[in-house]
Amino acid sequence: MNDCATFGSFVKKTRLANGITARNASQNAGMLPSNFSKLEHGAFAPSREPAKQRQLAASIGLMPESHEENEFFDLAAKAAKSIPVDIADIISKEDAMPLLLRTIGNKRLTKADIERLIEIVRETPNVSKKPHK
Repeated sequence: MNDCATFGSFVKKTRLANGITARNASQNAGMLPSNFSKLEHGAFAPSREPAKQRQLAASIGLMPESHEENEFFDLAAKAAKSIPVDIADIISKEDAMPLLLRTIGNKRLTKADIERLIEIVRETPNVSKKPHK
């Protein structure tokens, strides 16, 4: 299954699990029903626009900042060949993030190195409590 088909399958499965009709979802997403159908069947890639992705996520019943919404953004990014919109928001709001990501890329960290770095971050108490909105 290609990335667009995987994303479309997730959209359809989520919509059905939440008891939402395709017509209602397409209207709430601001899409033509035919285009929404093409999206669910993997013939259309998702929009790269953050507002449109969030609107689509809400239209299929995903709760903001939920595990399912994160999965939605990750799958949409793969299908659209872009960065997940929630990650792009974090990068754009934190001055140190581009430096951190470039450093990781330039150092050619291994997967094990990156996993250890993630473990360190998860273990570090949140000192600032600054919200990311």
